[in-house]
Amino acid sequence: MSPAPRQSVLLLLDPGSGVTHLADPGDPVLTADDRSAHRGDGIFETVLVDAAGAHNRRRHLERFIRSAEALELPRPDPAIWESAFDEAVQAHRRAFPEAAEFSVRYALSRGPDAALAPRGWFLTAPAPAEYARQRTEGIAIGSLDRGTPAYVGKDAPWLLQGAKTLSYAVNLAAGRWAAQHGYDDALFFSHDGANSIALEFPTANLVIARGRTLLTPDPGAGLLHGTTQQGLFAAAEAAGWTTAYADLRREDILGADAAWTTSSLRRALPLASLDGEELARDAELEREVFAFVHPDLAPEA
Repeated sequence: MSPAPRQSVLLLLDPGSGVTHLADPGDPVLTADDRSAHRGDGIFETVLVDAAGAHNRRRHLERFIRSAEALELPRPDPAIWESAFDEAVQAHRRAFPEAAEFSVRYALSRGPDAALAPRGWFLTAPAPAEYARQRTEGIAIGSLDRGTPAYVGKDAPWLLQGAKTLSYAVNLAAGRWAAQHGYDDALFFSHDGANSIALEFPTANLVIARGRTLLTPDPGAGLLHGTTQQGLFAAAEAAGWTTAYADLRREDILGADAAWTTSSLRRALPLASLDGEELARDAELEREVFAFVHPDLAPEA
């Protein structure tokens, strides 16, 4: 039986010249010695696109540039990458005009071992359907030890904490562990014994609410500074809420009035339990937070 057709568009980019061309998403386009393929030596971003436009587009590109600097990759030219992004979006809409929302994942590789000529590409994909159900039901999460102390990146910048690299094997392993243990996702905690603090999910950030105060872990503790989390905080502050970055411990999550995992495609999914312990779910807080990140209301702060 042949596989179902992929609702994706692939746009290849020469980051130096800005030259682009469309390719078949099912065709091989990287050589076996490309460092993104065999070393994860590259960076990426994933952007949600719907009828309201591309969400947090500016924040994604700024983080992409910071990640390139952390890996000492050639600095992405904003004009080139913005133009190619628009081309990928337009190509997807032409190919799949019925698509209500989709993602655009763009990446930069250092290139093949022999030449080290950077390569870029854009791959579009439909938004996962299960997120709509999880926004209502909430998700169950389990806790995992990250294996490193909080704030270790300040003394060990080579760990690339805070850079969105293509080296996602650990993140995927954490996701498999969660599924094997009956959880929807896993939350990393720092390796600090009794002083352990919450960090992030494999592909998302943590946000909790105490009344109309939103709290999230400090990115300096060793996590990716989320574009959706930043957009959420900006919208909440504009509505009169208080926001802060803080070291959050297990008891802070268990004692919160509500809690979420936030990311570009998930936007804000409420947390229902942590390691089997039920979490509070304030329906009004959930409604207001979802409004802050809902694409029809606030595509970009």
